[in-house]
Amino acid sequence: MNRRHVPRVIAPAITIPAITALLLIPAAPTSAGSAPVVMPALVGTPAPVGTPPLDAFVTTMVSRLRASTVSSRYLGPALSALVINADDGSVVWQHNGTRARMPASAQKLLTTYTVLTFLDPTTTLVTTICRSKRSPSTVYVRGGGDPSLTQARVKTLAAQTATALKRAGRTRVSLHLDGSLFPAPTAAPGWTRGYLRSDVQPVRGLTLAGYRGTDGRLAVGKVLVAALKARGVTATVAGTARTPRQCAVLATTRSALMTRLVTDMLAHSDNDYAEFLLRHAALAAGRTPSWRGAIDHQAGLLADAGVPVAGLKVFDGSGLSRANRMPVATLASVLRLLRQDPFLSGTVFAGRALPLAGRTGTLTDRFSAPAHACARGLVQAKTGTLADAVALAGVARGSDGRDRVFVFLDNGQRRISSVRSALDTLATTVVGCVP
Repeated sequence: MNRRHVPRVIAPAITIPAITALLLIPAAPTSAGSAPVVMPALVGTPAPVGTPPLDAFVTTMVSRLRASTVSSRYLGPALSALVINADDGSVVWQHNGTRARMPASAQKLLTTYTVLTFLDPTTTLVTTICRSKRSPSTVYVRGGGDPSLTQARVKTLAAQTATALKRAGRTRVSLHLDGSLFPAPTAAPGWTRGYLRSDVQPVRGLTLAGYRGTDGRLAVGKVLVAALKARGVTATVAGTARTPRQCAVLATTRSALMTRLVTDMLAHSDNDYAEFLLRHAALAAGRTPSWRGAIDHQAGLLADAGVPVAGLKVFDGSGLSRANRMPVATLASVLRLLRQDPFLSGTVFAGRALPLAGRTGTLTDRFSAPAHACARGLVQAKTGTLADAVALAGVARGSDGRDRVFVFLDNGQRRISSVRSALDTLATTVVGCVP
């Protein structure tokens, strides 16, 4: 796996308390005078260059945003919010803007930036089955850290392996399962005990897609043994071990391209994908693919790009950690980077990785209330939900033709559906179509 590119856009330092300062992250230099990339998904008048005067549209929008924070029992002190002009980063409105909060799955926007910035977009994750050259009856399953490895793909591996073994005259083998690509798994700081039963799996080098249990390696082995048996090969799981260098390949399976994995991660808020892909970015950088190694690598990339990180605390890639703290300025800056780099924008926005209000991904069933319906198709955003944290962060196409980046982080409320509706109201207000 190769690094895609060094971050090409640098932002001057931003003092978080002075949040009314510009979030100036210039567009990536693609050609002389080129404009920032505008989301093809949000069809409308291209955003004009420069900061407009405080016109009637902006005045009305800000007034309504302020009113919502006062009138809604689910916003107010519980909310940190920021709205900026997407083209130049000038602040339109902020509320509790210096208060860092749990971002929930909006954390995946930072993971997306890290993975797509560092990894080659054509990268695939390879799982291999090979036979020891010193002990031909010993077979190794070497994991490629692929969170998308399905039972169907394991069965395809078994079919290829059975054919190769029979060709060599062998119908009995012992299996060794190799998940050593990543260190032995541990729970991230801030993860609750129930997460590993329902929301995410331990990060191992070998596992099954969507597995919820103690050891994904053994889950792969169980599927493989049954599939080999069905094809006339008796296999016994001998345990876990590293694959030796002298090992003849019998079968391989590859994941989808990295860009597709990231698209699926964002669209469906897949926690497994987020944790595994952040480790791969660290590994490609020569870091230890541990929690600390992956997070330190991400921190370095954000610093290189000039993203404001004062107050930022990161403990995982998925946003499940209750110890995470996200300043709204950090998320807004990352969204501008994702929007302005042509490659990143092509994947995240034009490629529909980021959910579209009322249409795709985790926003398919959102913006369904009559008061929000006018914003369908005009908001692309990452959602986030924990037991007492709700997030919505993305870009809205205003009825004045301008794109605006918004970040809404609400903590401390447990009536999740009501908080989501309140945040949808804020996003609809940014679009400017609230009656």
